Amino acid sequence: MLKTLSVLAAFAAFLATAAAGNAAPLKAQDVTDLNKISAYLNTITSLQASFVQVGPNGELDQGTIFARKPGRLRFEYAPPSPYLIVSDGVTIAVANQKLRTVDRYPLIDNPLSLILREGVDLTKDSRITGVERQAGTLRVTATEKSGPVKGQVTLIFAYPATELRQWIITDAQGLQTMIALKNMKTEVQLNPELFILRDVDRFGRRTE
Repeated sequence: MLKTLSVLAAFAAFLATAAAGNAAPLKAQDVTDLNKISAYLNTITSLQASFVQVGPNGELDQGTIFARKPGRLRFEYAPPSPYLIVSDGVTIAVANQKLRTVDRYPLIDNPLSLILREGVDLTKDSRITGVERQAGTLRVTATEKSGPVKGQVTLIFAYPATELRQWIITDAQGLQTMIALKNMKTEVQLNPELFILRDVDRFGRRTE
């Protein structure tokens, strides 16, 4: 489950506003590129995309992401993965369909609470520890030094055109998980029910 939460936390990173604190010194080109990425992220209020996830041991998962600012997210994993993750803007709910359980975490006490905020400015984000340009891509690395999902997240954008393509999570043990997006659509109309996950009782009935 921690791996699944880490995936969601990484997605939250590029929807998040800047963290408080003093950012590391940036080169002039870094500032230009981060301003461009920030402007791109601030244009996104909703999106839908397919994703492919490759875990540290080569395990493969896929599914669909839905998101709507502020604070609404849904990671819908395809079978055989039993997980479904939903943020309703107040709590993060992690459902295990195999065990028929729903665990909830307060959004305010979780690094994922950052997704409630708007107004991204990566040039002022104290978590940014690297900006790297490679052939056709721009890689922005953020480091989280505390909390349950500490580690690194590298966001990979098309460059010089600006579009999020994938991200790589490196956890505190150095294990990596890669998530690649496909067929991303932005500014889409999403049913509010996507961001509501009701609990289930021990007989499998939904509670109201």
